[in-house]
Amino acid sequence: MDVSGEKNCPIVTGHLDGGVRCWDARTGDRALDIPALHEGGVTSVQWKPGSIHEVLTNGRDSTLKIVDARNNSVVLTFRDRDFCTLTNHASSSYSPDGIHVAGGSGDNGDLFVWNASNGELEKRLSGLHKSGSMGVAWGRGGSNGQQVASIDKSGMLVLWA
Repeated sequence: MDVSGEKNCPIVTGHLDGGVRCWDARTGDRALDIPALHEGGVTSVQWKPGSIHEVLTNGRDSTLKIVDARNNSVVLTFRDRDFCTLTNHASSSYSPDGIHVAGGSGDNGDLFVWNASNGELEKRLSGLHKSGSMGVAWGRGGSNGQQVASIDKSGMLVLWA
């Protein structure tokens, strides 16, 4: 689940049926239903920073997708043969500026960073996690104002600069 900081505060949720739903925070009514976006469940959702139109999703089909909520269309799909989503609570994240997306692989713990505009894999960070990555969060820390944190199945937290 993610709540947009924008006006009218739309709420987006991901579901085990592979669908994504948007809700009106004022009324609680379902505003949008995008069924079967992923094969298997949706493990995380996040609004693009500063947008109430683009949503990043992570799915059990081992893909990340950016979806345009205005027309229910997939804008980009991110995948790599070594990227694997293994749990129903694996997360992915936009960078604070919305230029990149990141997801951690559930089998090897590597962190994959893609360009959110063209879908190209820009970085694969590896070697620090000893088990699969479960959670990813991107903040404004670090020396360059962009710092990614990931946590693995054993509870080890890594701050990538």
